[in-house]
Amino acid sequence: MLIGSFANEPVFAGAWTQEKGSAYVRASSAFEDHASVKAQRNDIYAEYGMTSNWTVSAKYERVDFNDHNVFDSDGWRITARRRLWSSSGFITSAEIGVLEGAALGGFRGCESRGLEAGFGAGYSGHLAGTDFYTGLTLARREHEDDCYHDRLEAVLGYTQDKKWFWTSQLWSERGENDQSDKVELMLSRRFRQFEIGVGYRKEVSGEFTESASVLALSFQPNNKP
Repeated sequence: MLIGSFANEPVFAGAWTQEKGSAYVRASSAFEDHASVKAQRNDIYAEYGMTSNWTVSAKYERVDFNDHNVFDSDGWRITARRRLWSSSGFITSAEIGVLEGAALGGFRGCESRGLEAGFGAGYSGHLAGTDFYTGLTLARREHEDDCYHDRLEAVLGYTQDKKWFWTSQLWSERGENDQSDKVELMLSRRFRQFEIGVGYRKEVSGEFTESASVLALSFQPNNKP
């Protein structure tokens, strides 16, 4: 998940790390439609800068189906991200952590405990009166029951007034017998340390039907009003 600020301010998640002592918290709800089967997906994500190079993060996610609770699931994830290199708006980082639960993997997610390792690269800058950032993350998840997922995340965000933010994202996952590609477009508005966003998410792989309306709220306690 990624909502952020641009230019001289930090961007969150993806390849970016927090400054020492800085924190970021985001909660979201997605109201999903799986070919007329309804579900609600809730998650909360937080990260904290242990040092200027090390950021720890934690996430909990749960999905509840309205009339098919046999498919309900949840999951958690704890990671540490290390900034490898940064210069003139560019940044690279590596991340490793533990996770458990099918909800984190989306379609046919792995239920057992596992490890995740990833690499991220990003760039933030200013062009033609617009502050923007773009990033790419590649990750591998290996679970105890020999279930695995390869994950690619791409993001592009921009703002012209530091109040309204547009964010577009792609999540692509590949497992042993499944694939999923989702795109999302979100518009968010900053109010001092808070940011409220609304968005639309859609599965585009053609393997199954899924769409969702998304509401998100983020909080940056160290952000200056």
